[in-house]
Amino acid sequence: MENIDKNTAEPGNLSKELIGGSAEVNGIKINYLMGGNPEGSPVLLWHGFLGTSSSWRKAASILIDAGIAVLIPDMRGYGDSDKPQGTIGYDARTISEDFRALVKKLDFGKGKPITLAAHDMGAAPALIWSADHPQEIAALFYIEMVVMLDQVLSPHLSFSRETMESQMGPMWWWILPHAPKALEVLFTGREREFLTWFYDWMTVGKDVIDSEQIDEIYRTFSVNNGFQGAFGIYRGVFDSIDQTTPLLQKKIKVPVTAIGGEYSLGAGVGEMTKLVAENVTSIVIENAGHFLPEEKPQEIAHHILTNF
Repeated sequence: MENIDKNTAEPGNLSKELIGGSAEVNGIKINYLMGGNPEGSPVLLWHGFLGTSSSWRKAASILIDAGIAVLIPDMRGYGDSDKPQGTIGYDARTISEDFRALVKKLDFGKGKPITLAAHDMGAAPALIWSADHPQEIAALFYIEMVVMLDQVLSPHLSFSRETMESQMGPMWWWILPHAPKALEVLFTGREREFLTWFYDWMTVGKDVIDSEQIDEIYRTFSVNNGFQGAFGIYRGVFDSIDQTTPLLQKKIKVPVTAIGGEYSLGAGVGEMTKLVAENVTSIVIENAGHFLPEEKPQEIAHHILTNF
């Protein structure tokens, strides 16, 4: 466990059972939170766009109380992890290898197969890990995320009346990172306003993501290159599509629980994952939007625990 600094990262608003740390893997620093019973069943909680490791704090606390070993890293480009510029390294396979190397370096799970619970843009690399190294994965929880396939993404990104009037509307935040300098012009100095607006738009209920958590997220997005890093995964999306497409012909065998929010992707998550996975259980969480780890942490934790 050399080169691991458990005192490097001390982000705010964290469950008392979680300890912050960082490790050098694949040439970059990855920040993480870890807690629970080291001998317990290992669960890696994976955040998505506009999230960090702290996005899973509520569900993590429930899992820890149940005796689970929990690891919650910040993806490259997010939180307190390094934020490389450009497009290289933000594809799903590279990000999956970051976390895979972290698991090995920390000896997390002590060699036992790991359960991955991955939200939004974290689910794409989690899927690739499950495909590339199925012997390492006990189960995959694929939460509120489309599948990186042309046939899935094209309708969501098309300029049509149907797309504009759909539940989520056009997924413009997938396209915007490809416009030169647009992120700096639109968001610099307005990070908090954008975060608050996006969370309100994509959740059900008022102030689901509270001001303290927004402060924590803002802390990491307002640093130099904060948004450029977070949008990096969209800049690498075409490589991720290329990596996912072969799964249409060779579906993963790892058990997948596909979870959607009633007022977001809903049952569509299960329909999409069946294109690339053989064993899929589909769940729709009622009265919920997109940010399920924040909106419905008890239900998400419950579903994860049913795996054990």
